Amino acid sequence: MKKLFAFLLVMTLALSFSACGKKKEKTAENKVDLEYYAELGQMPECPYKLGADPDEIKEKLTAEDSSAEAAGEEYPFAVTEGEKTVRIDNGDFVYYYEKANKDKGISYIIATSKGYGFGVGTSILEIKNALPELEYTEEDVNDSNSFFLMGTMDGTVLKYTFKTRVISFFFSENELTAVTLYDTDNWTE
Repeated sequence: MKKLFAFLLVMTLALSFSACGKKKEKTAENKVDLEYYAELGQMPECPYKLGADPDEIKEKLTAEDSSAEAAGEEYPFAVTEGEKTVRIDNGDFVYYYEKANKDKGISYIIATSKGYGFGVGTSILEIKNALPELEYTEEDVNDSNSFFLMGTMDGTVLKYTFKTRVISFFFSENELTAVTLYDTDNWTE
């Protein structure tokens, strides 16, 4: 009887410890330190950050475009000058700067495929659950900093603000469509 009781006790403890380990792994994989990245002014997937020299970005992307063209491949690189802003687009990321503040560098970054570990199509609930300790505002996609959508989408935006940096997740039908990062001191649009 003592052997049976000891065996059951050992099995109960073993199952308890294995369940605790699995639980920790699951919660750790969805963690992202938005405040840290906001302070740095970057997205971990993006090669450039806020304040980066626009001319340097253009040079590097032009070189990548030329290399791709020489290899017979397409590279989606374009520079578009507006009245007040300049847009540098390489397909996965779009960089903006204001012409009047070019010396301050890039002031707005848009990720069109993945940002802060969240890919396009991620649900709004999944992002809220992955960032439970952070305060956010939830708004309709229609403010002035949703300009890049050009009024083509109804949806929701989750905004996380850290001092002068704002990280926004844009959703259409509760699925992530884009992630942005901008500096309110360097973006007046």
